[in-house]
Amino acid sequence: PARPPAPAPLRIFDNVAVVSVGWVSAVAILTSRGIILIDALNNPDEAEQILVPGLRELGADPSTIKYVVVTHAHGDHFGGAQYLADTYGARVMLAPADWDLLATNNPANAPTRDLDIADGQKLTLGDTTVTLHHTPGHTPGTVSPFFPARWRGRTHTGMLWGGTNPPAATASKETYLSSALTFASRMRRADVDIELSGHPFADYGLERMEQLRSAPNSAKNPFIVGTSGAQRWMKIVETMLRGRIAQDQEATTATTTALAATSPHTAGCC
Repeated sequence: PARPPAPAPLRIFDNVAVVSVGWVSAVAILTSRGIILIDALNNPDEAEQILVPGLRELGADPSTIKYVVVTHAHGDHFGGAQYLADTYGARVMLAPADWDLLATNNPANAPTRDLDIADGQKLTLGDTTVTLHHTPGHTPGTVSPFFPARWRGRTHTGMLWGGTNPPAATASKETYLSSALTFASRMRRADVDIELSGHPFADYGLERMEQLRSAPNSAKNPFIVGTSGAQRWMKIVETMLRGRIAQDQEATTATTTALAATSPHTAGCC
C-alpha cells in the first residue's frame, strides 16, 4: 500500500492516545501511574521528534512511560524503544521468541534484551491492567494485547492485532491462522468491542481518527465496533489466511505435477 501522510496525534479514548506516522502507529495506554506504550515507531529520531512531542501535545507526559510493549521484532515497531529506555528509564517488553529473533538478526536500533512477555501475562500499572497474548505467525513471537478503554463514562475492552502481513512460509501462515482463531475465541470470552491495528492503513484506522477528530462531542466512537464487529475483523484475517494457504497448496500441486510430467521415465528391465 501507499504510505499515507501522518495524522495529528489524537486521544481516541479518554485513556488511549495514538501517535502515528501514517504507515505505523504507537498506542499509549494512559494510567494513574504512567504510560504503557504499545510499539515505538520506526527509529530513535521518530521517537524523539514525533512520539514524544505528540504525547505532550495530548497532555501526556512521556517521562512517565513505564513500559514499552513491542508487539513484534520488526523495526517499525521496536525502532524507538531503546531511545525511550535510555531517556526515560522505560522497560522494554517482547516475547522470548522475538528477543531471540533480534539476537539472531541484529537489526539497527534493536533494543537491549529486557523483559519477556509470557502468554496471557497481565501487566498492571496503577488503575489499569493490560493482558498480553502470544499470537505467533507474523513473527515467531508476535503479541496482541487486550486493554480497557474509557469513553463517555463507560469502560470497554479493546484489542490491538499485533501482526498484519502474512509470512511467506506456508507453515508460518498455518501458525498465524491458529493464532487468529485462538485470539478470536479469547476476544469473545472477554467481550472485546474495540479493534485497533498498529498499521492503521489496514483497518481504516486513519479514517476513523479523522471521523472522531471532526466530531469530538459525538456520543459515538468509530473505534467501538461492538463484539460482532471485532469478531468480523478476525474473520477477515482468518479468511485471508485460508486463501493464502490454499494458494500455496495449489502452487505446490502445480509444481509437483509439472515436475512429474517432465521427469524421464525409466523403462523396466532385467
